[in-house]
Amino acid sequence: MKHYPATILVTHDNGLLAHWQKALSTSKQTVVPQIDDFFALRLSTPSIAWIDLSLEGRPPWTTTPWRGVLQNVQSRVVAASSNPTDAEAILALDAGCAAYCHAFSDAATLKQIKEVVDTGHVWIGKSLMQRLLHGVNRLVPPPLVQDSSWKETLTQREIEVAVLAANGASNNAIALECQISERTVKAHLSAVFSKLNITDRLQLALRVHGIH
Repeated sequence: MKHYPATILVTHDNGLLAHWQKALSTSKQTVVPQIDDFFALRLSTPSIAWIDLSLEGRPPWTTTPWRGVLQNVQSRVVAASSNPTDAEAILALDAGCAAYCHAFSDAATLKQIKEVVDTGHVWIGKSLMQRLLHGVNRLVPPPLVQDSSWKETLTQREIEVAVLAANGASNNAIALECQISERTVKAHLSAVFSKLNITDRLQLALRVHGIH
């Protein structure tokens, strides 16, 4: 499994920068205040780039500069908005971003996003997850008889964790609900993904909710 040890923080906001640096404590941080300076970087080291979407002059996701970054196997992009919306999230994720979040999310959430993205998965917030599921449900209604075959190879605890995750709960929320540690939650989710041959929470949600 590939990891992305370097962190690139792209923002001109000193307050946001301080918040990110404190939450994403890592020895390999590069601070870039302007979007053009970010595009000029040669990303030769596996990196996670946190992009402040309020940056002036930030081009649309569909433009050439972004294609070079989003298609680069050495980089993963987290789109961070100070005024997040589901519509903006869909545009970012559809373009190839690995995550979309509130720029000033609490430290625990930022760390979770980092861990999810670092393992090669896509991070989707609870609001967007529920909207996507609602939209898919309208297009492809769940079967009248719920398919529970996905549970066959899972333990009872893995099923419990899977259902909570499929409904958009964070690792921290799952840990509190199940009275286990976040590390244990991560271990259970890894086992669930492996057993169900899926790679992210959206696929898990579709499987759990019987949408194929």
